[in-house]
Amino acid sequence: MNKEVIYLEPEDDITDILTKLQQAEQKIVALVPPKKATMLRSTVNMKLVARVAKECEKVAVIVTADPAIVKMAMAARIPVAKTLNSRPVVPTEENVKAAAELSEDVIDEEALSEDGDLGKGGKKGKNASKASNSASEGVSAKTATTLELTEESLENDSKEAQNAKSKKKQQKNKENASFFEKYRKWIMIGSGAAVLLIVVLVWAFVFAPAVKITVAISSTPNNFSENVRFTTDQSMANLAENILYTEEIKLEKTYKTDIEATGEEDRGDKAKGKLTVSVTFRPNDYMGHGGYGVSVAAGDSFTNLNNGKVYYATEAKERRWDGENITAIECDNGTLTGGSAMYASCTLSVTVAVEAAEAGEKYDLPAGSRWSGNGISVSNGSPIIGGTTNMVKVISDEDVNKLKEAQLAEHLAEGQEDLVASINSDMVAIESSFKGEVAEVKTTPEVHDEIKEDDKPSAEVKIVYSIYAIKRSEIEEYIKTKMELPEDQKIYAYGSPYFERFTNIENEARLKTSVETGPTVTEEDILNKVKGMKTGQVQPTLKSINGVSSVNIETSYFWVWSVPKDPSRITIDLVVEEK
Repeated sequence: MNKEVIYLEPEDDITDILTKLQQAEQKIVALVPPKKATMLRSTVNMKLVARVAKECEKVAVIVTADPAIVKMAMAARIPVAKTLNSRPVVPTEENVKAAAELSEDVIDEEALSEDGDLGKGGKKGKNASKASNSASEGVSAKTATTLELTEESLENDSKEAQNAKSKKKQQKNKENASFFEKYRKWIMIGSGAAVLLIVVLVWAFVFAPAVKITVAISSTPNNFSENVRFTTDQSMANLAENILYTEEIKLEKTYKTDIEATGEEDRGDKAKGKLTVSVTFRPNDYMGHGGYGVSVAAGDSFTNLNNGKVYYATEAKERRWDGENITAIECDNGTLTGGSAMYASCTLSVTVAVEAAEAGEKYDLPAGSRWSGNGISVSNGSPIIGGTTNMVKVISDEDVNKLKEAQLAEHLAEGQEDLVASINSDMVAIESSFKGEVAEVKTTPEVHDEIKEDDKPSAEVKIVYSIYAIKRSEIEEYIKTKMELPEDQKIYAYGSPYFERFTNIENEARLKTSVETGPTVTEEDILNKVKGMKTGQVQPTLKSINGVSSVNIETSYFWVWSVPKDPSRITIDLVVEEK
């Protein structure tokens, strides 16, 4: 492709250069500045040349070896050639340095010609040309690529320069990666420490700050005393009528202990025999009145008058006249018939088996012994015999009763302490309502069972402790309803309520306590005053409130110097001034 050479004059300014560039007929324009030219040593001028060339769709090439002009061309991305016959290159920092090191000579219009011959400079021009060629070769040797004076070559040079820049960037990235791998451990540790420090700082100055402000109120003690009644049905509670809802709280405890067996029982055989039971009546007296007769039920007792012992029937028998049949009545003393027979005496008898109440020979009886009748006739026509004696040791009912009393006396105080300790702090116990009862006793062996020689009798005693209690909030609400205070006064403390004269849940008792009252100061009032305030300003600010006698502020950590603005991080505690 042909090129057009424009030799610049020393008196040409940037406007003249741009005009010549616009008027050039060829696509490629070689601009040859004079020696020590100044018009192209300006970055602004050089960029103007590049912009006009682009607008005219031309390629401008600066033909020079002047390092200053080369440096300006590098900034504007304009190709540079040492001579008209050398290949142009897009200057880089290496080009500029090489040009400065190899030669200080520059190309002037006398040393350049289109065919490469010497100009008027003669030998001196030849030497300058050689120097320029040497410099050009040196620059070319250090340049990654050169450009032909064609559009394609110039475009390729630009791409190659970009590729070189990309390779350089990749090499730098590799070096950075190698550096990272080498110091990876310390970088990770440092990063972790930095993150941890940030987290700690956020926690310390955002989440950790909290304050507790204790405000003591100057108060006046007031005695409170009212008669109250109780109900275990919550729907029946009525504070206006002095009726308080009361809950019964229970605690069951089981104690294992030994038991002393002192009982003895005769486990021998019981005497056995038969008894005849008879009744005598006149049929006429019971005619049409349900009749009459004799009956014995199993378990009926009979007492012998000779030894005073008791015997029990082991079977049931009955013999009756219905009071309707008047033709004949079968009696023990014969059959009664006819109307006159109705006025005679009739005896009816039954014979049943009996057994002594206890074992032992002392229950044996001879035939014909005397018996307590109570309106009937009892007799034994045959002996009652077979009783034997075999005394064994047993746990008696009396032993169990003694154990109950002993265990209750031993554990009652402990049980009361445990029961009261189990009650929530929001409940007030009626201490005089406390009681303990033995609910169950299990013995080994069981009561009345024979105790063998190697047996060690033991027992489990279950005691149920109970007490009545009332919610503290209900008592406080009741006191509020009964005390008439001015609007500027409020109750700060309800003391330790207790009940006198309590007998049982059905009867009334007297509620007593000491109530502390003082000027009305609310937590909301205090909160609104201290939010965001410096801790040193809290005390004088709050002590100016009527009724506040002293203020104490506690911070969560030593670095907290102000009250948080978040109300959830502020604790207000209103207390009664200690006297």
